[in-house]
Amino acid sequence: MRTTREPHSLLPEVQAAVRRLDTRVPVGDPRAMDDIVQASLSPQAIGGALISAFAVGALLLSAMGLFGVISGSVTRRRHELAVRLALGADHRHALCLVLKEGALLVAMGLLIGAPGIYLANRLIGGLLVGVSPSDPVTLLASALGLLLVTMAACYVPARRALRIDPAQLLRHE
Repeated sequence: MRTTREPHSLLPEVQAAVRRLDTRVPVGDPRAMDDIVQASLSPQAIGGALISAFAVGALLLSAMGLFGVISGSVTRRRHELAVRLALGADHRHALCLVLKEGALLVAMGLLIGAPGIYLANRLIGGLLVGVSPSDPVTLLASALGLLLVTMAACYVPARRALRIDPAQLLRHE
């Protein structure tokens, strides 16, 4: 039945009215249509939550891996960075140098992984509700999000590169 009131508040009145009309009619499990629709969409919601959780986990793992790679690169290149800073390179230039390295790694990963998106369309197409697997806005937002996480993961090793005291490092080696 249609109502402008809260459906759950009407359930006792509806059950009583049905019993008054005919006591032989069983009143089983009356539910509001919103509850029925919500229950039918529950598997998709659970699947979406699981996919989101795995995606966040994968993003964190990739950020940690990228942090490790860039951190190792900064450690190996600290002499080069020290020479650059000693010869007059400003800290902003050294910061951009390290950040560009991380951005280059992610850009190469995106270029290598882009064909995989279109190959996986058939696999994930049934799991997505309301979004196409090849939606350009979603793909662009994902790439920008990955780039943002990349810059955050590369910033810490880049800041460490800026703390290099060129005179002390070159004198020590």
